[in-house]
Amino acid sequence: MLLRRRRTTDAADDPDVIVEHGPSLAKGPALIAGSLLVAFGLAGLLKNSDFPPVSSSFPDGTVQGTNFLGFEVNGWTDFFAITAGALLLFGAAQHHLAKFMSLLVGLALAACAVIAVIDGQDVLGLAAANFWTKVGFAVAGGAMLVNALMPRTTRRRHVGPAATTTAAADGRAVDPDRDGAYDEGAPTTVHRRGRFGRPGRNRGADPVVDEDPNRTTVAQPPPQQRR
Repeated sequence: MLLRRRRTTDAADDPDVIVEHGPSLAKGPALIAGSLLVAFGLAGLLKNSDFPPVSSSFPDGTVQGTNFLGFEVNGWTDFFAITAGALLLFGAAQHHLAKFMSLLVGLALAACAVIAVIDGQDVLGLAAANFWTKVGFAVAGGAMLVNALMPRTTRRRHVGPAATTTAAADGRAVDPDRDGAYDEGAPTTVHRRGRFGRPGRNRGADPVVDEDPNRTTVAQPPPQQRR
């Protein structure tokens, strides 16, 4: 399974917006159409598996097929359907590959429909085709050409601004919005992390001012907390 790509918009536009790529609108139709074409071709081979020889028929021969669900098919007609469906199933794994395979298969099926209309009853003297076979080629080809234009959905997610201040190495606070300038008014407490990522004890303590204004003492932790 492919991971979603994440990109941020230009900072000049909106630095607090993240654009995430969502599901592809081209993979689903490629998967469905590919499955139908492969199933049709395999079922058609059970009805008619006759492959007219290329040496005597291509490109201007006359071939006849067998009626299958209203479509006239022979071995080459089934082979064209199976090949087109397999390419679509292969491309359905990735968005851009699905669009490329949809374009390729769409152009090929549309060309088969046009050649069958011009030639009459077959495609290049190989694949048998009646009126409904031509319509099937045209509809499937047009649908795949439209599918080649399908985009990928996106989602815009607003994120909050970063922390306004961070602790500097010397204990003073740094304002990231001022390119590393020190913020004299920000808190300067540094929270230490213990082993294994657990919060450690704050070994320092707030100063306790004695009654004597000229003397300052620091409260010590209880004896049971000493190591």
